[in-house]
Amino acid sequence: MPKQIHKIIEFHGGLNNNTDPRDITEREITASTDIMVDEIGKIRLSGSNVAHTTAPIIPDTAYGSVTPVQVTGSGLFSFSHDRQGAEGGFAYSDGASTVSETTDNYLAFYDDSAGTGNVGPGIFMYSLSEDDWKDKWEDTDAPVIQFLGKTTSGIARPSFFSVDGALRVSSGEFESYASGSLINDGSHFLSTDTTLTVDNGAHFLVGNYLKINDEIIYVVSKSTHDLTVIRGMFGTKVIQHNDNSIINILNMNQWYDYLNNKLFQTSNGISSYENNKWYNDVQHLKSLNELGITLELHDAQTTSPAAAQINAINKIIVAHWFTTTDSDVGFWNGTYWIGMTPIYQGNQEGPISNVGTSPLIINEEILNIQLYITHPDLDDSSIVEADGHPLIDERIIGLKLYTKQYTSDEWYLLQEFDLLEGGEHGWETYNSDAGATVNSGGGNTLTGYWKTTSTADSLSVAAPTATASYDGEAESNTCTVTLNLNESKGVGRVGILRLNGFDNTPLYEEVDLNSTSSQAKVFNVINPSPGTHKFVVELLDENFNIMARAEIQQLISDSGVTTSPQGGEGGDIGSGRIRW
Repeated sequence: MPKQIHKIIEFHGGLNNNTDPRDITEREITASTDIMVDEIGKIRLSGSNVAHTTAPIIPDTAYGSVTPVQVTGSGLFSFSHDRQGAEGGFAYSDGASTVSETTDNYLAFYDDSAGTGNVGPGIFMYSLSEDDWKDKWEDTDAPVIQFLGKTTSGIARPSFFSVDGALRVSSGEFESYASGSLINDGSHFLSTDTTLTVDNGAHFLVGNYLKINDEIIYVVSKSTHDLTVIRGMFGTKVIQHNDNSIINILNMNQWYDYLNNKLFQTSNGISSYENNKWYNDVQHLKSLNELGITLELHDAQTTSPAAAQINAINKIIVAHWFTTTDSDVGFWNGTYWIGMTPIYQGNQEGPISNVGTSPLIINEEILNIQLYITHPDLDDSSIVEADGHPLIDERIIGLKLYTKQYTSDEWYLLQEFDLLEGGEHGWETYNSDAGATVNSGGGNTLTGYWKTTSTADSLSVAAPTATASYDGEAESNTCTVTLNLNESKGVGRVGILRLNGFDNTPLYEEVDLNSTSSQAKVFNVINPSPGTHKFVVELLDENFNIMARAEIQQLISDSGVTTSPQGGEGGDIGSGRIRW
């Protein structure tokens, strides 16, 4: 017979966890959490409202003079985290003992009132372990999350969402609001301007997103009534705006979580920068251009970046140089754009930004890449915590480099850069002093990861021991490559010799880049067909960039054997090439 609906409308028999679930009456239940069934026909929450005896929500006397403003049914959220200190936005450098890897439960509370010092409305946190509310850094009136939210129609209705530890806050009103200040730029706020002058700078905060007509801009810094801004955010068109234009403030979705990353680790595992802190930023994953990072493309064919180029902050330099190859695959040939994206916490990728203002023109060559990231402590191997992340957004843990042909819209991944570990040999402090050597504290300006200015380094390839073509299975033929380093290229560094031109090439051997002793590597080779041939050896660094190159021309006579075993090409192992 067909299935029928059986209604169960009474639960007042209560909880019965002693009897087998199949034997209970239909008025009983086997499990319940935080519910009561003591009234016939009702299922209701257990418990009751109890006044909390802790300090007021905003304990600071300066802020406490303002009555908190809330909206019924909105602006309150509970969540748990495996770190303490969210109520005060604590960082490790504050010396706060509360920043420990211990689970804590929090209440997020939205206050729409304006506080002392024009901090505006925002999200405050209550810690269960501390049984207290705290202002950010414990000595200001600022909320933990600067969430503006006000509109012309009233106060905000923030929505909360917590996943993977991160708390996200969005505006339930989906509106912008007039700031109360207009453009005060004399004539026009031109499309080329990056300084916005306003009537009253007190209405704005660093980090605000502003909407003027259809353009969205981002406030980087503020000096009284002058706002330094980034134009054309979120793909909006940069246009001219008239004086006295209305400036609206956007309420962006917010992200709040604890970061614990050791960035820019060296070969010995020491981190140059650690962001052990609670961190708040807009949820939007900004591009490097939107962050205000300068992306420079440097031609390192003869020399790496000089002091004048790296003497800057918030800048990435992509150095490039070209080398030729005798292989018949992997040629770069054409005009290419280079692009770069930031990788955020959780391996989320931001939008692509062009590196430089002009594409690269490559004519049947190998493209080699070296990355440089500047930071304020130019003469130090470590980054002062107060200077912040060199790429501004503390969530950035990596970079990806892309390339595309000049007329194409499709980007191809070229290389990934790990800001946490930096690969096998980590990150290295760069010294632009071309007149010094490694031993005297500088000298990193030669092309590639070639830590020296020495001209005494040499790379050579000798003629094979047999100069006739393949002479049968009993043939024994070798070719010797010799590397001489005048100075060490760094402790623990390993290079690779790549030999081409023989029938069983490419062939590979490791060399010690830390050694100043002569290193002769013997390769078992099979000669090519009769005729004049070029034998090429290349010294590759850890990223398979070509550091040095040597070649010889050799006449190969005819052995009379017409067949060679053709040892194969050995694959495309890290040659710094992309096939198109």
